[in-house]
Amino acid sequence: MTADDTPGATGPRLRRIDFGGTASPAATTGPVTWAQQHMLMLFDELHPQTDPLNLRFYTKVRPGLAEDEVLDALADLVRTHEALRTRYVAPPEGPAQRVSATGHLDVPVFDCPAEAAETVASQTLAALASRPFDICREWPVRCAVVSVAGAPRYLVFALCHLVVDFAGAAWMRDHLREVLPPQPGQGPAPATAYRMASEAEWERSPAGVRSGERAVAHHERTFSVMPQTMLPRPVAEPESPRYRYLEFHSPALAMALPVLAARHNTSAATVVFAGVAAVSGFVAGLPGAFLQLTVGNRNKARLHGAVGMFTQDVPAWVDLTDASVADIIGRSAPAVFQAGRFGIYPPAELAAGRRRIESLRGVAFDLSCWLNYRTSTESAVPAAQPPPTEAELAQAAARTRWRWLEGTDNSTSTYFVFADSRPRRLTLTTIVDTALLPAGEAVDWLRTVERALCASVTRDVGVAEIAESTGLRQDARGGEWVLSDAGWVHVPSVADLVRRASGSRQAAVFAEPSADGPRLVAYLDGGRSAADPGGLHARCVAALPGVRTAAAPHEYVVCAGAPARVSDPAGWRDMPVLSRGSGRAALA
Repeated sequence: MTADDTPGATGPRLRRIDFGGTASPAATTGPVTWAQQHMLMLFDELHPQTDPLNLRFYTKVRPGLAEDEVLDALADLVRTHEALRTRYVAPPEGPAQRVSATGHLDVPVFDCPAEAAETVASQTLAALASRPFDICREWPVRCAVVSVAGAPRYLVFALCHLVVDFAGAAWMRDHLREVLPPQPGQGPAPATAYRMASEAEWERSPAGVRSGERAVAHHERTFSVMPQTMLPRPVAEPESPRYRYLEFHSPALAMALPVLAARHNTSAATVVFAGVAAVSGFVAGLPGAFLQLTVGNRNKARLHGAVGMFTQDVPAWVDLTDASVADIIGRSAPAVFQAGRFGIYPPAELAAGRRRIESLRGVAFDLSCWLNYRTSTESAVPAAQPPPTEAELAQAAARTRWRWLEGTDNSTSTYFVFADSRPRRLTLTTIVDTALLPAGEAVDWLRTVERALCASVTRDVGVAEIAESTGLRQDARGGEWVLSDAGWVHVPSVADLVRRASGSRQAAVFAEPSADGPRLVAYLDGGRSAADPGGLHARCVAALPGVRTAAAPHEYVVCAGAPARVSDPAGWRDMPVLSRGSGRAALA
């Protein structure tokens, strides 16, 4: 990093901090945790551009401190918490994590005028966080000091998400509280910092294995009922950059959430989940909605004060049938609670279970819609007594502001809502894939979430009623669309899927009624040889990832030829049949 990276600063000067653990100087190597395995999967998907995953923050320094005092505090932080001395060990020696007992960290110090200090801190933050971490060779923490007249003014951090999560970053700030301005405490941290190696040991214990099995079983039940995707749309021409960041500040939601949470005896995170589920389900015209929830997994006493990576993502599904917004909040409470309860799980086992269910249901789940609810450590404002009036909520909504931030061309999200809760304002920072959710529509979604939840404070309302006031409309479906057990499918797209998977020049798909809803039956010209329905089904499912408008058929009928009119179901039924079957694997 050079001075050119941070205009307004002269420098940087490099200072070295040395740290040494109390254990032997040799590095220790052990298995990675379930949470780290989960994050490694995301790193692999985004490789090599993994910098969007970097955590980042800067904070003021307490006035009157010398530079050496701040650097000593940084050294103590790294010395105390093994996570900050941890690097990844790749196969074939790994996957594993290696903790070094000793080492050093270079800390750039930027000197600048007082009026430029915050700008320099912000620009330094961007520079530190803009590069992917070399997870095998680099320490998982980058830090810098911004100094005014020789006195430290700001501390700046970029963190590798493979090793540190959001709560871990908060405990880093707590550890540094002696050099930071007074801030709300998080409660006393344990005298001995928790080790991620201890979590890996617990996960491999009999108790950990049983806990993981229960979690996987719960999430498999969720996969067995939820729709394949929340946006059954074809991919359109994206904007540039494709993934855009929308920052939506809502004082009205900050007023509404505690009231609705108290009324329904649930959490504010559940209320936000219900709002997003209601709006996304309305737009898609689906009878149920799901989101991937980011679960912090910090409800175990052993993880209090831990600097490390313990976060995982889980699916949560809610039934939207004949529901008002209040109904959806009530139905979301057990779904979110259970998802959080089973937030710690072995990701490889869940991935295998998900694949079995995908084969059984003929789908490839689109797990790209997310919610991460993060609560401020500031004191919460109690729910208003009595609740705010409609006029008061309208006045607060008039102060809602949104803006577009810089985007990226590398993401795995269709939409990812980061809800940051503060006492008097809720900020929804949303990553949007503009090829599926155009920027203007994304604003309408968040405005509808705000209006739906605020209106529910004073009366019982339906989602469609609120959506109409924002101009948000349900996706139009023509006669070629069918609402199946997999969600909405475009029947011609299913026929295209079968043709590609089978190599047949002629194929047609028809939706046939049944007691369990429409069944998709595929007819195809097998020539003179009978195709195996099981193998054909496996190829269809394998071709589904990235296809949002199709699902694999319930049944395959391989014929010895094709009728003159491919669109004629009677003609296909008259053809000689070479083989037929579902091809769907039984769920073990």
